[in-house]
Amino acid sequence: MAKKLYVRRRRLYRASIPGVGKASYQKKYDRAMSGCDPKAAIAAKCLDCMHWQRTRIAACPIVCCPLWPYRPFTSEAQRTTTTAKRRTG
Repeated sequence: MAKKLYVRRRRLYRASIPGVGKASYQKKYDRAMSGCDPKAAIAAKCLDCMHWQRTRIAACPIVCCPLWPYRPFTSEAQRTTTTAKRRTG
């Protein structure tokens, strides 16, 4: 019974993923939920948090998030610069 509810909720959530590129975000969500791809899991969580808008991830203001240093869709230089600014205050 509990497994059926879990599967049903996952299907409903997956179907609710909005926006342009919906299929690619759904595939990323599927990879994340498979438990085999940690990078996909981080990307899916960041996308979910930023309402499935890739551009918002680079400008993420939630610096206290444990995933913030590992944000996807940002360049290494961008992460290094913002991390240095965060440390110096």
